[in-house]
Amino acid sequence: MMNQNGAESNNSQANQTAGEANNGEKQVTFTQDQVNELIQKRVNELNKKSDEKTKQAVADALSEYERKAKLTEEERATEAQKAKLAEIEERERSITMRERKSDCLLALSKKNIPADFADYLIDNDAEKMSANIESFSNLWEEKLMEGVQAKIKASGATPTDKSSTVPHSGNPGVAVI
Repeated sequence: MMNQNGAESNNSQANQTAGEANNGEKQVTFTQDQVNELIQKRVNELNKKSDEKTKQAVADALSEYERKAKLTEEERATEAQKAKLAEIEERERSITMRERKSDCLLALSKKNIPADFADYLIDNDAEKMSANIESFSNLWEEKLMEGVQAKIKASGATPTDKSSTVPHSGNPGVAVI
């Protein structure tokens, strides 16, 4: 009986706690009709916004069509040429940025800097990009050395011999065996 009473008192305490939590927050219940009405109201709002955007797009397209209809053949040819020129310029910008990214990745690779930083260093201007890479490289090396020194100090060990005991081939990262 003792176990049952103990279990019963725990259950009643849990029910009281749940009741107190509900008393702090007013619980609202909706009927299916109310839920449907709320959903329908929101759908109508979204449809109205969509209709307004569509009407505006149609009006813009119509006004552009009317404007172009009033142009002479020469003006139409000039506009077409300008559009083609803009498209070519955009392609050139895209190609230039791909080339800059490739150059940046190569430069970062040569300096043993992770390629993840390339997007932060790329620039349309090659000279500015080179300056960005050089500046970042110097900062990278400085912070890397600070981190290494901090690890050495934290470990309590001090390097006594700075020369390598492994024969070196002259190529960074390649040891002679």
